[in-house]
Amino acid sequence: MRTAFDCFSGLGGLSLAAELAELDLIGGVDSDPEAIECYKRIFPGKLALHHDLLTDSPTDVLRVAGISRGDVDILVGGPPCQPYSINNHKRGTGDERCQLIERYLEFVRVLQPEWLLIENVPGFAFIESGLFFAWLLRSVRARGYAVAHMILDAAMFGVPQKRRRLVILACRERSKLEKAIDAISVIHTRPVTVGDALGDLPPRPAAETSYCKSATTQFRRIMRKGAPRTITAHVGSGLHVKNLRRISYIPAGGNWRNIPRRLLPPGMKRAHLSDHTTRYGRLHTKAPAFTLLTKCDPHWGCFLHPGQDRVITVREAARLQSIPDRVPFSDSLTASYRLIGNAVPPLLGGRILAVLQ
Repeated sequence: MRTAFDCFSGLGGLSLAAELAELDLIGGVDSDPEAIECYKRIFPGKLALHHDLLTDSPTDVLRVAGISRGDVDILVGGPPCQPYSINNHKRGTGDERCQLIERYLEFVRVLQPEWLLIENVPGFAFIESGLFFAWLLRSVRARGYAVAHMILDAAMFGVPQKRRRLVILACRERSKLEKAIDAISVIHTRPVTVGDALGDLPPRPAAETSYCKSATTQFRRIMRKGAPRTITAHVGSGLHVKNLRRISYIPAGGNWRNIPRRLLPPGMKRAHLSDHTTRYGRLHTKAPAFTLLTKCDPHWGCFLHPGQDRVITVREAARLQSIPDRVPFSDSLTASYRLIGNAVPPLLGGRILAVLQ
């Protein structure tokens, strides 16, 4: 069985993907203590390495962990996307987190795996007019790899969410890379809607509760595999009375434009009707969700439950990211939403990793 190691693992989106692809997961490394604690609970017995790679050398991290050249077949990584995101108006290579790409390349130099997979926001390819991205591709080629990249929509891979992501694949054998790219290009699953994704979860939140319907769809069966009978983390952030009044006017599929102008926040009263099309958005049961962010705040996106005047719960957010129900979360709503929003959707990663040979 081929092995995988996860750089910048977060809670383990790509590690879950590796397990879906039936790879032997060695473990992962991340600087976020809350992410590592979550990772330990999800992957007992696997390496959960807590290191800040901006200060700790990957060479030293691997030596202490006992991982050597030849141990890893597939090196995956989703470095923090904030330096490249269009939501960051100060994005650019001046952000020290861009140096994490260099740390990933050090992992490559030491481990020399057969395959590399890097996932990030599409804006990664365009930062500094594309010069940073071009440098990365040259650096990967200089280490003996054929490399390709593509922008994929997670919704086409069975994830109930419209989420465009840049995926970089590299392999030591060009023919294998070309075969993998051809296989990925024809993956088009039936879109999974919000209704498909959330329909077996009870509509009323509770810290611990039970499923209200059977797992009648493939997506629900994948999400419930290995999960306890009791659903956990089905709780969400509360809303101020002003926001509760605002969202009462929003139908399924609607957004801030459905709110009477007198109730809008002052800044949004100046907005054009074409602006901020997902703010105060309410999910629709017959469509995939919009891109999840690191907090389910209605002022920033489409995070309202399709049928109730509330934001989606931690468990519902996890479902929309295709994170299975067996994954536990902490009592901190802020940390849980953040870890979910930062994660690579496991179904997207799993279907990519499954075609690598």
